[in-house]
Amino acid sequence: MPSTKLDSAASPCAPIAIGAIGGSGTRVISEAFRSLGVFMGSDLNSASDTLWFTLLFKRPEILDAGDEEFDLLTRALVAGLTGGRALPPNVEAQVRSLATDDRPQATADWLQDRADSLMMAAASPPHGGAWGWKEPNTHLVVERLWKRIPDLRYVHVVRHGLDMALSSNQNQPSLWGPKVLGGDGTMTPARALAYWCWVQRRTQRLLADNPDRMYWLDYDALCREPERVLGDLLHFLGFDPLRARDLAARIHPPKAPRHATVPLTLFSAEDVDYVRSLGYSVSGDP
Repeated sequence: MPSTKLDSAASPCAPIAIGAIGGSGTRVISEAFRSLGVFMGSDLNSASDTLWFTLLFKRPEILDAGDEEFDLLTRALVAGLTGGRALPPNVEAQVRSLATDDRPQATADWLQDRADSLMMAAASPPHGGAWGWKEPNTHLVVERLWKRIPDLRYVHVVRHGLDMALSSNQNQPSLWGPKVLGGDGTMTPARALAYWCWVQRRTQRLLADNPDRMYWLDYDALCREPERVLGDLLHFLGFDPLRARDLAARIHPPKAPRHATVPLTLFSAEDVDYVRSLGYSVSGDP
């Protein structure tokens, strides 16, 4: 399992971002931070996703966006999360341009509502406290965000790859798979696992290069030992680790693995071996 550097903690006011493959358990992490007073935006869905990020960055073409566009989008996100200054006309125009057409997983009307709430939040009084966001797709652009928000701390939540491949939530591999895996995007458990492996391999490299800015959170370990894992996470982010005891009550014991009754022949043997290499047990192994 990749290790996260714990010998130096961030400032508790450093911005925090939470990402993962959708369905990995990020909601409970976001709600824990919100209970600690971290402002995660005022436009959230039932999964506690920060929908301003969804508007700005959840679209395959963002991977090819130029630096000028990415700069404007980052300014808009930070402005919404910190408040105190209305968006400049050029930034507002860029944001509005993202809400004119339907997307595969969002209508234009829904996107327009997100743009409106972002404008209102940016122009509202500054809150002056800790801030951040939770949106699973963050991992796809976190490198570029670090260049613009150098003190950003990124929490990457990882859940057992075979169970994730059998999840009903395949929004992310459906959206990004054609871009990063190729092919026509037909969703199968094997393709979902291939996407999971692509994400975690890439994120392992990011962690190796940015040990002070990124925390690899094993959700399965969190369910088994919530107080210990949360204590390590809080220390890494500059919060009092003793708060972990109260937060641990939000975590439920692990469920039975989804893949226990599914033949491993559904998946690439190489991908299953990679899941094992991260420390996950595979049902049927001796």
